[in-house]
Amino acid sequence: MMLPLLLSLQPAWADDASGNQVQQVIKLPLKLNKPPQAAEHGAAPAAKPAAEAKPAEGKPEGKPTEAAKPAAEAVKKAEPAKAAPEKMEPGVPMAKPPTRDLSQPSPEVRAPGGKPRAAHRVKPRRPAKHVEKAAGEAGQVKGVVGSILKANSAYIAKHSPGYLAKLGGRAAPRATVVACSSPGGNVGMLGGEADADLFVISNLGNQLASSEGSIEYGVRDLRTPLLMFVSHTGCGAIKAAAGDYSNLGPAVQKELDNIEIPKGIDATNGALININNQVEGAILKFSGEVEAGRLAVLGGYYDFNNDLKQGRGKLVITNINGETDPARIRELTRSGRYFHYGFMGR
Repeated sequence: MMLPLLLSLQPAWADDASGNQVQQVIKLPLKLNKPPQAAEHGAAPAAKPAAEAKPAEGKPEGKPTEAAKPAAEAVKKAEPAKAAPEKMEPGVPMAKPPTRDLSQPSPEVRAPGGKPRAAHRVKPRRPAKHVEKAAGEAGQVKGVVGSILKANSAYIAKHSPGYLAKLGGRAAPRATVVACSSPGGNVGMLGGEADADLFVISNLGNQLASSEGSIEYGVRDLRTPLLMFVSHTGCGAIKAAAGDYSNLGPAVQKELDNIEIPKGIDATNGALININNQVEGAILKFSGEVEAGRLAVLGGYYDFNNDLKQGRGKLVITNINGETDPARIRELTRSGRYFHYGFMGR
């Protein structure tokens, strides 16, 4: 009896099941990375999306069916991994670097409608100042040495071998002369027979203190009867001593300190005062020779500018054994009384 009842209810249950069942749809992204083509990479074709698979009957809503899982896993495996960017080699080979100097403009560059521009020529660099100076000094030395040798050849041609032999002996010079080292200090003194008779010493300002040993040698060892101090027009040492020479070297300052002249004095009067000071100092130093009448001490001035009005370039005697009066000096010179000492009453 129950069997016929169950058979009658089976169609109704089938209708309810078919009417209430909801088909499940798996949603996938709208855009997927395009898998590599099978021809290029040899990969298998991508699996069909799970949306095309039919859901199994009797499964809860919203859960994937057993048939859809293999399809989703196949899609996930089929997605390609992100690869590194592919390096692209240049299609055109690089040209070799140009051989010309790129720091200069090209001679072909020109403005539209303009004339071709000439290539810029780099001027040769001038040598450094010290190089020019060295070259100038070398030329100067070469010229001076040439002049000295030429003058020496002319000097030899003018004198006999006997005269030259006398110079070589220098056994008995007759005067010790202290001249200024500046140009013009002994100009016009030497020449002829005079140069064989002189024992010449030069220093700044024709001083006794700067060359005391050399002067003593001339007076006491060579026994010269005349000691003469000679200055000249425009003496640089006198000008320096009359001004500020604190910027000069210590050794130079020491020599200029011995020139005792008033500051600001002109060069001519300063030179005359300095001559008198040197004569006075020598008389005191060589007082034994002076008192014995074996030494005359004189002072002279090369007057290139005719400051003393006795002729341009003349060597003017300005001091004889301490006598500085021009008239008295002329009288002593004419009479040849060079050993006259006023302080001795002679």
